Amino acid sequence: MARTSDRDLFLKRLAKLSGADGGFVTNEALRAELKWEKPKYRAIHSSLRQEELIVVKRGRGGLVALAGNKKTERMKIFVSYSHVDKDLKDRLVKHLRPLEHENLVEVWVDHQIKAGDDWDKEIAKKLGEADIVLTLVSIDFINSKYCYDIELEKALEREADGESQVIPVILRSCLWTKSPLGRLKALPTDGKAVTTWSDIDEALTVVASGVRDAAIALLEHG
Repeated sequence: MARTSDRDLFLKRLAKLSGADGGFVTNEALRAELKWEKPKYRAIHSSLRQEELIVVKRGRGGLVALAGNKKTERMKIFVSYSHVDKDLKDRLVKHLRPLEHENLVEVWVDHQIKAGDDWDKEIAKKLGEADIVLTLVSIDFINSKYCYDIELEKALEREADGESQVIPVILRSCLWTKSPLGRLKALPTDGKAVTTWSDIDEALTVVASGVRDAAIALLEHG
C-alpha cells in the first residue's frame, strides 16, 4: 500500500477538522492533529498555500481551510510617505507588485483617492483597515506634520493594540533611530538607507522580500 504523502495527510486531516461545511480551523488545532513540529508544518502549509490548495486568514494564531470556493485573505498594505519621496515610493510599489500577483497583499497609496473623495476620511479609513503599514522614512517624512504626527501616530497605536504591523523602510539617511520608529526592525537590511546602496533596485528587492515574509507570517500565524 502506497504511503500517504505529507501533503495529502495535511489535506485529509484539514478536511476532517473542517467538517461538512469546510470551515476554517486554527493552525494550532491542525498541527496538534498531525502531531508535527512547527518547521515541518509551516513548510507544508506554505507550499499548499502557494499552490492555492488551501486558503488562510488572520485570527487566533492563523486560520486555514481547504480552498474550495474560498479565497485567501490578502494582507492590506498602507504606504505612508512624504511626497518629496514620490519617485522612490513609485519604485518601491513596482517591487511590491509581484506580491500582489501572488494574491498575498493589496497595496494602497494615496494617489488611489478619487476626485471628490474626502482626503482625510479616506486615508483614515485605509489606515484603519491596514494589516501592514510601510513608513517610507526620510528627513522629509519626519518633518511632515501629516506623516509623522497623524499617520505614524495612528499606525503605532494600532500596532500597540495588535491590529497591524508597522515596518519602517529607510529611504534616505536621517536620525530615524531617535524617533518612535527606532524600536522597530527596519528595512532594508540593518536599516541601511535605500539611497546609500550602489544598486537601488537591489535595495528595494530586499525590502519587498522582507515585506513578503511579514505578510506570510501574519497570514500563516495570525
